[in-house]
Amino acid sequence: MADTKMIKSAGEHWVCSVLARLGWGAALTRDGLERTDILAVETDGDRRMVEIQVKAARDNGPKTNWIINEKAQQFARSDREWFAFVIIPADVRSAPRTFIVPR
Repeated sequence: MADTKMIKSAGEHWVCSVLARLGWGAALTRDGLERTDILAVETDGDRRMVEIQVKAARDNGPKTNWIINEKAQQFARSDREWFAFVIIPADVRSAPRTFIVPR
């Protein structure tokens, strides 16, 4: 169980760091906020805001998968909701791979 939480945490922090590098202010939400792990706002332009739910998994080659429960399969409530699917590699020198898709 603890390993799963560490992978999830690594994925969330990775997504926040990439968003920051792209000029977005990103913040992790508190545990228990349904459907949203990260809130991010664009720091220039029209200051768009997005809600991101992160799904992270260890790299298992072609068998890598993310658990998507029934709640996560619900339709988006707005066009601001996104998923970030993150593959955490076993080699810590390798960067995670991320797939961003609309909810």
